[in-house]
Amino acid sequence: MNTAYVAIHCETGKESPIIRKLMEMKGISEVTGTLGLYDIIVKIEASDSKELESIITTKVRKIPNVLTTMTLMVI
Repeated sequence: MNTAYVAIHCETGKESPIIRKLMEMKGISEVTGTLGLYDIIVKIEASDSKELESIITTKVRKIPNVLTTMTLMVI
């Protein structure tokens, strides 16, 4: 199992709809709103690094109003 935490910076006021979308996605096991530079932290679990990369690049980053992400791979 591969795990990563992704910090998400989004458009102001769009946190709630983004959180709802993230909670529906397969592979995302935790979603938490935060205060500071990043607005949301998600925990992603996947069977391999290729699947993990796919979830981040083709799903999370494609959500409307997501401005930037920072991925932290768990070792």
